[in-house]
Amino acid sequence: MGDEDCLFLNVFAPANKTKLPVLFWIHGGGYGQDWAANYDFSTMAKTVGNGFVTVIIQYRLGAFGFASSAEIGHFGIPNAGIQDMRFALEWVRDHIHLFGGDPSRVTIAGESAGGGGVMLMTMANDGSDQASLFQRAIVSSPYLPTQWRHDDMQPSQAYYDLAARTGCLETTITQNGSVFNCLQSVESNILQNASAFVSMGTRWGQWAFLPVTDGKLITERPTKQLSKARVNGLAILAGNNANEGTLFVPPDVQTRDDFLARIRLNYPLLTEENITTIMRLYEVEEIPPMESLYSTNGLTPPHATSLSGVASGWLQAAYNLYAEATFVCPAMFLADAFSNRSEPSLPAKQAWRYQYSPPPAFHDDDLDVLMKSVQGTNDTDGADESTGFRIAFQSIWGRFIIDGDPTLHEDTVSSTIQC
Repeated sequence: MGDEDCLFLNVFAPANKTKLPVLFWIHGGGYGQDWAANYDFSTMAKTVGNGFVTVIIQYRLGAFGFASSAEIGHFGIPNAGIQDMRFALEWVRDHIHLFGGDPSRVTIAGESAGGGGVMLMTMANDGSDQASLFQRAIVSSPYLPTQWRHDDMQPSQAYYDLAARTGCLETTITQNGSVFNCLQSVESNILQNASAFVSMGTRWGQWAFLPVTDGKLITERPTKQLSKARVNGLAILAGNNANEGTLFVPPDVQTRDDFLARIRLNYPLLTEENITTIMRLYEVEEIPPMESLYSTNGLTPPHATSLSGVASGWLQAAYNLYAEATFVCPAMFLADAFSNRSEPSLPAKQAWRYQYSPPPAFHDDDLDVLMKSVQGTNDTDGADESTGFRIAFQSIWGRFIIDGDPTLHEDTVSSTIQC
C-alpha cells in the first residue's frame, strides 16, 4: 500500500545489442498497490525476436505518492508518484544507451492505473514536451477516476484521515502546528499502515489517494486537455477489455433504484440533467428469467448492455457504466487526441484502438495473454487461448514498440488462422 523506499527500476536487455527500442512499463494497482516485480515481458520480447529493451519501474504508492491537500501544495509536491514516473523517464533518456537501448525510440505503456499514469505523461506540461521523453504510448484499460484539484474536498479529506490515523490531527490541533510537518516526522511503517487503512475505508471500486490536477505538471483535467489534442508523443495504441467493470461494482445492484443510488454515490458532480441522460442510455430491457447468459445477437434485445456471461439486468448495466466511465472512455479520449493536431505546425500523430474480447475479458485479462508462453519458448505455464492468438496479440504490442505499427504481418496472420 505504499513504501517510500521503492524508487527502483528493472532493466531487461538482450546481450550484445545496441540502439534497440525501449518498452517503459508502469504497473497498475489503483495507485495504491502492486509492484514492478510482478511483471515479466520476456515472452513477448521472444515472440518478436528480442527486438526491444524493457524497463519496468516502481513509483511511490498510496499516501507516499498521492496524498494531496492545500498544505502539500504549499509545503510539498502533489502527485509525487507521477513525478517519480517522469524522473524514471529522464533516467531512461540519459542512461538507457548503456543497456543497448535507443532513447529516441521509447514506448511508455501501462495497464489500469499504469495506463492512467501513461495518460498523465502524455498530458504533462500541457503537452509541450512533445517527443522529448518518449515517442509512443500504449494504454491498456487506462484508469481515470474523478480527478480533483489538489486542494479539493476529496483529496483533502483523505489527507486529514491519514493525519488522524497517525495521531497528527490531534497533535496539530492541541499544539497549533502543521499537519504536514507532523506527517514528515512519523515513521514510514506507521504512515504505510495508515495509508492502507484509509484506502480500505473507501467505497467499493474506489481509492483514497489518486492523481490530482496540481496546476504545474498536470494543469487540467484529462477530459478537458485531451479534447484539445494537447499531448506528448507521436503515436498511441489504446485498448480496453469487454467486461472491465465486474471487479469494481458490488453485486447487490439489482434494481433501477440501486443503479441510480450507485450513480449518485460514485459521481457526486453530475447534475440532474446528466443523471437523467445516463438513466435513459443505460435503461435495462426486460430479460426472461431463464435467459442464458451471453444469449444476444447484438441486434435485437437483450443487448450486451444488459446481458453478459457474468450478469444481467441492472447489475450488468452498473458493470458497463463503471467500465465505460473509468476505462473505455479514457482510451477513446486518448485515441481521439492522437488522431487530431492541436496546432497545424506540430507533427502529425497516429492512433490505433482495440478491444480485448475473449471471454470472460475481465479487467487485466489481456495482461495474462501478453505474458503467457507461446510455442518455441521455455515457459510452461498453462494457457486457455490458442497459441496463434497469443502470438498475434503479443506481436501487436511488440511490433508497435519496435516500429510504431501494430498491424500484423501476413505470416503472423496465417499462423494464427492455422492455430
